[in-house]
This record gives sequence, structure tokens and C-alpha cells, in this order.
Amino acid sequence: MKKSCAIIGLNFAVYLALVLAVWAAPSGNFVLILTDPAQETGYGMSVIGRAGGSFVATGRYDWMTVGYSEDRDFPTKLMRAGALLVLNHQLALGCLKGNGE
Repeated sequence: MKKSCAIIGLNFAVYLALVLAVWAAPSGNFVLILTDPAQETGYGMSVIGRAGGSFVATGRYDWMTVGYSEDRDFPTKLMRAGALLVLNHQLALGCLKGNGE
């Protein structure tokens, strides 16, 4: 019984991970770009510029930025330009909120 519960739990976890991966995959012209937090302020904007995109907004932290481009290869270019992760911009809704100041 324990073994079957573990298998069901593992299958659910894999399914959930796949759903989240599809939801987080960059789609559309706007993307959320995560860069190295140890880099200087403005590094995210320079990554967007090197990838040929336009800066839209910064997140709560300097290493979270939203970029725009009509180029279908924009997420790939961002990764080559120094982004650590490129995600669907819908995830930025919570990240763009200020810290209450």
C-alpha cells in the first residue's frame, strides 16, 4: 500500500512539474528575465539591450526585469546575452509589486 501511494505521489509531482513548466515557458512578446543577483544594478537592462529587445519594467529586485521584442528568438538571445532564466511575463505580476514603500 505504501509503495502504491509513493508511486501515485511521484506521478502527481511529475505532472505538476510539467504543468508549471508549460505555464512558465516564455510566450508572446513580453518576457520576465532573471539575471545574476550578484551583478551590478542595470545588468538586466544591458542583457535586454544585447539581445535586441526593449526594457519594459524592473521588478522588486534589480535582477528581475521585463523585456519586449517581436523577435521569436528573443528568449534564446536573452540566454546567450547573460540571462539565467527567461519566463512567461505573467509570472512578473507578483514580482513587479513594490515592497510597500
